[in-house]
Amino acid sequence: MDDPPSLKRQTEAERQAPGRQRDLRAFVRRHSLVVYFLFAFAWFWSSIALNNIRQLRFWSLMIGALAPAISALTITGISEGEPALRELVRRLWKWRVGWKWYAIAVGLPIAAGLFAASVASAFGVFRLARINMDMLRATLPAFWTVYLFAAGEELGWRGYSLPRLLARHNAVIASLILGTIHAVWHWPLFLPHSYLSDIPIIPWTISIAAQAIVFTWIFRNTGGSVMMAALFHGTENISQTLFDGIDPLWMPRFRSTIDVAVAIIVVLVAGTKLMRERERLGKTIPA
Repeated sequence: MDDPPSLKRQTEAERQAPGRQRDLRAFVRRHSLVVYFLFAFAWFWSSIALNNIRQLRFWSLMIGALAPAISALTITGISEGEPALRELVRRLWKWRVGWKWYAIAVGLPIAAGLFAASVASAFGVFRLARINMDMLRATLPAFWTVYLFAAGEELGWRGYSLPRLLARHNAVIASLILGTIHAVWHWPLFLPHSYLSDIPIIPWTISIAAQAIVFTWIFRNTGGSVMMAALFHGTENISQTLFDGIDPLWMPRFRSTIDVAVAIIVVLVAGTKLMRERERLGKTIPA
C-alpha cells in the first residue's frame, strides 16, 4: 500500500533537510560579513520602527542595541559552530591586558572631553549651565548600563567584524570601513523627532569613523579584547556630557575635529598597522 501524500512530503523534507542545512551554512560562511551586517541593520532598524508603538518605546532601543551581539553570535553559530562561538564570547572577558590600556580606554575619552571644554571655554562657547546636572545625578546609579550596551555592540563590531575586515585590508582602511558602517547603522536615530535629530549627521559620522581607528588600536594591542573596546565605547558615551556644555552650533565641530586629531596622532604613533612591532611579535592578534 502506498504512503499517503502528506507522509511522502514529510519524508522527502526530512531527507532534504541536512542538505539544505549544509547549503545554508556554506552560504553564510561564504558571505558571513555581508550577512552579519544585513542582520544587524535589519534588527536595529526594525527596533527603531517599533519605537513608534507607544507600549514598546521603553524596550525598542534596548532590544535594538543588542543587534550587533545577537547577529554576531547567530552568524558565528551557523557558519563556524560552537568552538568559534566560545572563542568569540571569550574575547568579551579578556581583561588581562596591562593597566595602561585601562588608563587609555577610560582616560582618553575623558581627556578629550576636558580638552574640548577648555578650548571652548577660552573661545566663550562653553557654559557649565548647559549640562543638565539634575539629569546627570539621577542617571548616575544606572551608568553601568552604558557599559552593558557598549559590550553588546562591541561583541559584534570589534569582536566579530573587525578581524574579518583586517584579513582583507590594512588596519586603517578596515577601521574606516567599519566606522562608516557603524555610523550608518545609527542613522535612523537622526530622523525628525528621534533621539539624535538635533545633531548634524555629517560631523557625527566623521567622529564615529575617526573613533574606529582608536578602537582598532586598542583592540589589536590588547590581543583582541572586546572588554577594552566596550570600556572605551562606554566612556566615550559618558564623556559626551562634557561636550554638552559647548554651544550646540559649535559642539559637532569640536567633537569631530578632536576625534579626527586623536585618530591622526594614533596613526602617526602606531603606523598603518595600528600596532607596535613589539606587540605584534609578542602576541597572537586577530588578523
